[in-house]
Amino acid sequence: MAVPRMLVEPARACDAIVSYSEFLPRVELVQAMVRSVQCDSVTTDFGEVAFDCLVLATGAGYAEDLIKARGGAAGQRRSFMAETAERVRNAENIAIVGGGPVGVEIAGEILEDLPRKKLTLIHSGSELLPSLTARPRQYALAHLRRKGANVLLGTPATQKLLSEYDMILWCAGYAGDTSYLKSYPETVLDPNGRVIVDRHLRLRGSTNIFAVGDITALPEPKLGIWAGKHASVVIANLRSLVSGSRKTLKTYRPATGSQTMLVTLGRNHGAGHLPFGDFTNSWFARNVKSRDMFIGRYRKGIGLA
Repeated sequence: MAVPRMLVEPARACDAIVSYSEFLPRVELVQAMVRSVQCDSVTTDFGEVAFDCLVLATGAGYAEDLIKARGGAAGQRRSFMAETAERVRNAENIAIVGGGPVGVEIAGEILEDLPRKKLTLIHSGSELLPSLTARPRQYALAHLRRKGANVLLGTPATQKLLSEYDMILWCAGYAGDTSYLKSYPETVLDPNGRVIVDRHLRLRGSTNIFAVGDITALPEPKLGIWAGKHASVVIANLRSLVSGSRKTLKTYRPATGSQTMLVTLGRNHGAGHLPFGDFTNSWFARNVKSRDMFIGRYRKGIGLA
């Protein structure tokens, strides 16, 4: 979630990008591409990994490495973010492709910290932030334009159009990373390539394979808040399975129709909606998310506060 901030303040990479060894000292890390999943083992580029229980938490991938790294260690990721931030500082004419939360948040950060940049936000849809309700959606569009952004709606990002810019930040092409399940013995992916899970978040037809986060085919927004709730359910169910408990497994209730989303617009602004209504309140956005893009919250969650 801190990628937009790191593009204008690369020093934040020191605490926003964390090596697994810093908070999981007793865990064996195998860094490899997963090629396929069987009922009791995972096939990787470095061989087979057997399991009694498995959790699939591969999240979503993007067309480029900006939002989510495809490989490398923490030091390499920090270097990548520093190099990209330097390119942003040196670029004069920047295009952001994608009008979802990530593209809008990056635009807000650049417009606030680097206001002299010529910035264009290109979105193929008719409205920015289609997952938001109308008022915050309109507020975000007006805010970006007021700050000087050229927002192109209903505009495909063609090669001819992109040739006009000296830097392109690609924030579109979001899709779940589930290709390794295409050869699974049963059909466990929906038409959109997401994992079909039961009410205990187990892979359809499985008793020991779970899935969490953006890859799940649940009728709810794909947001970090729900991935955390998935994890809590799966942790409880893994404990029951490992201990041999006969207790009924914990059930997950999807956040159908949830109205929870907060989109930042730089360090001091934001808009979104909560279950009790929408908001365009800069004070609220700043104190909940904009101040540090949840870096402190997530570090605390893994015991590094």
